[in-house]
Amino acid sequence: MTSLSSKRASLIGATCDEALKGIKLAQGKCKEPRKLLVHFGSEAPPAGGSDIPVWVRDGWGEKEGTVVNDARAAGSDSAIIHVYIPKASASDLQKTIVEYEAAKSTLDFKGTPTTPEGREARDAMATRMATAEAARNQIVNDVIDRAKIFQGGGGERYELNLAAKVEAAAQASLDRLFPSFKDADDNRWANVINRAKNGDEAALSAVDWTDAPEKHPVCAAVLSEVGSGKRGKEVRDAFEASPYGWPRDAVDAALITLHTTGHLRATHKGMMLSQGQLDQAKISVTDFRTETATLNAREKMKLRKLFHDAGVDCKPNEETAKAPVFLVRLAELADRAGGEPPMPARPNTAHLDTLRGFGGAEQLAEILKQHDTLAKQAKDWGKLAELAAKRKSAWETLCTLLKHAGTMPGADELRKQADAVKSERRLLDASDPVPDVRKAAVDALRAAVTAAHGEYEKTYKEQMAALTASDNWKKLKTDQQRQILASEGIDEMPVLSVGNEADLIRAVEQTPLPAWKTKTDALPQQFARAAMAAARLLEPKTQSLHLRSQTLKTPEDVKAWLVETEKKLLGELKKGPIVIG
Repeated sequence: MTSLSSKRASLIGATCDEALKGIKLAQGKCKEPRKLLVHFGSEAPPAGGSDIPVWVRDGWGEKEGTVVNDARAAGSDSAIIHVYIPKASASDLQKTIVEYEAAKSTLDFKGTPTTPEGREARDAMATRMATAEAARNQIVNDVIDRAKIFQGGGGERYELNLAAKVEAAAQASLDRLFPSFKDADDNRWANVINRAKNGDEAALSAVDWTDAPEKHPVCAAVLSEVGSGKRGKEVRDAFEASPYGWPRDAVDAALITLHTTGHLRATHKGMMLSQGQLDQAKISVTDFRTETATLNAREKMKLRKLFHDAGVDCKPNEETAKAPVFLVRLAELADRAGGEPPMPARPNTAHLDTLRGFGGAEQLAEILKQHDTLAKQAKDWGKLAELAAKRKSAWETLCTLLKHAGTMPGADELRKQADAVKSERRLLDASDPVPDVRKAAVDALRAAVTAAHGEYEKTYKEQMAALTASDNWKKLKTDQQRQILASEGIDEMPVLSVGNEADLIRAVEQTPLPAWKTKTDALPQQFARAAMAAARLLEPKTQSLHLRSQTLKTPEDVKAWLVETEKKLLGELKKGPIVIG
């Protein structure tokens, strides 16, 4: 069974809590809400935090002198409120507790009666319990109202009742718990937040601050706390506790303002935030670190022009986010400004790698240190990149022309000239080395292709004349002639178009130079097959006969060959008409 002392302590604690529950505390012009932390027991409550400790002890467990001595020992800077509830009306309180508990136990034990006598007895016992409870509570309330309240240092409060005494003591303790609160006590921090989010570096003027933002007491403390790196939640927790107790809006306003002015770098989920991207919703999970360098408006304008001239669009307040893009752009220009032969070697970009190792305002400051060098490189590399885009195309065309030149006259000399440009990496020289070689290659290849085509045309015409003059051919209908020529691929003379460079390349891609000789050499055989086809149309038994090739040195050799050939021809003639191939 619970002891009487425990029941008494529980009653006093519950009544004390109820009496203090209605106290509403707010501090300063910003009406920052505060709470009491009611603590019972012989051990002192924990120090720090953001709640005002109320240490409650009573005369049943401690002497008043002990409480007073503890209050004095805590000192006048202590925010702890010491409450001593005297051991008054102890016997009366014990008596009413016993009576109440006895009546309650009887009611609980007997249960609900079913007889009139039983119900009458129960009602009497319930009346007895209610009377004891009322008397008990009245005694407890009287004891609570006689409580003594001591501030740190030993000073006693003399207000009318416990609640009034504790409330007055708590108001005094606020300055002790939060001695730095006055630095952030303003109800206009929301205005600062809105202005800072919109890029206003003078946002603190909303709280009447006209000096440099980093010199404001709140901003200075936030910068010091962030140091080399802190999460937003850690910063808030530090300044919402003693000795600051600052409103969250004040801490957030300082963080957003310092980010806007470039004093803080903010990284949210691995991504660095640009000015205007930081808001209160992101702060708790954003990582902050102080910047070792800050830039003024003129320096930022200078950076934006540098970025813009390199082809990177940068609006105000985007400098931090666009700096890495600018460095990538420079690296791309350097890559395109050089390359493998015949291009010159790529420019050295080690300094860009070094700059990429910095971040935030520090990176911007390092870029500014090399501003003139970077501006010249962006200009020079940009011109070389544009020139390379034009000349690489011309070089590729030259390589294509020389590939098709084969063994034509002058091809080796042209290759030597091209090889010299490649080995000496002169493609981007001020004096373009490609056009002369390219023109010579075009002229030579055009002449060679035209000559090869001319030889083909000459042979074609000779063979066509012989075919059309033959008796068999003349006997065919026009559509039969056309069908035979088409089947052999000689129905028309190929047209050669080499008037410009594109047409020339297209012509040699379709029919490489060596192929013209092959095509020309094939014409007699193609026309012979056409003649044979014509003969067979007229006489299906017509056969093609190829005479044996032989070297004849003497009249006897000729006679012998004629005898042999006559014999062969007469033998084959029995099978049908003969076409000599």
